[in-house]
Amino acid sequence: MKNDTSSKIIPFYGGIKPELFEIERRCMDRKGKVIKYLDERLPDGLVLDVGAGNGFTAEKLIREGRLVIPMEPDEKMIDCSKNLIWSNGVAQSIPFHTNTFDAMYSTWAFFFDGIKDIDKGISEVERVVKDGGRIIIIDNYGDDEFCSYSPNDITSSVDPWSERGFEYEVIHTEFIFDDVQEAKELLTFYFGEQGKQVNKTVLEYKVVAYTKVLNKTKR
Repeated sequence: MKNDTSSKIIPFYGGIKPELFEIERRCMDRKGKVIKYLDERLPDGLVLDVGAGNGFTAEKLIREGRLVIPMEPDEKMIDCSKNLIWSNGVAQSIPFHTNTFDAMYSTWAFFFDGIKDIDKGISEVERVVKDGGRIIIIDNYGDDEFCSYSPNDITSSVDPWSERGFEYEVIHTEFIFDDVQEAKELLTFYFGEQGKQVNKTVLEYKVVAYTKVLNKTKR
């Protein structure tokens, strides 16, 4: 399913630098704690992955009784070699009917320029997810080794999500690289000169999971 997303896409490097994206996907949360968290909390039925990238997470969460539909705005990221049913779209304008999905999640992809866009994205997700369905948003929590290399604040503020009825939980995980050169390559791309200072293969990384179970009767 295709949607006009050109004016709403936040540029993502993965489509033009696949070798760096491969390092990121392999090394970020290498022990799979986020995948485990999602797998334990997502129901059977039809689940939407918003900002699915190349389908890395969607592939791991599909099981008997659960079908994950990856939705990705950047056509360069869509990997048609994977055994997935792809959709092209953005959170602010999801190309599915109301009450289609039993749950929805997004991993490091629910990014907007301001509160209005956050609200539009949440409103669209709540439209397509059924009453009683769960929404899970994964983002950087901060206060860790990984984020300390960034010259800018790349952490998620919990307040806007709490104000919108989301609970949150911190997942303690790690970036685990094969070697220091690999770590330098990725972090220099992310953070510039500060990334070149990394001299280890394991970096503490804290992730925040925002969760909300829909109760549409309370609206």
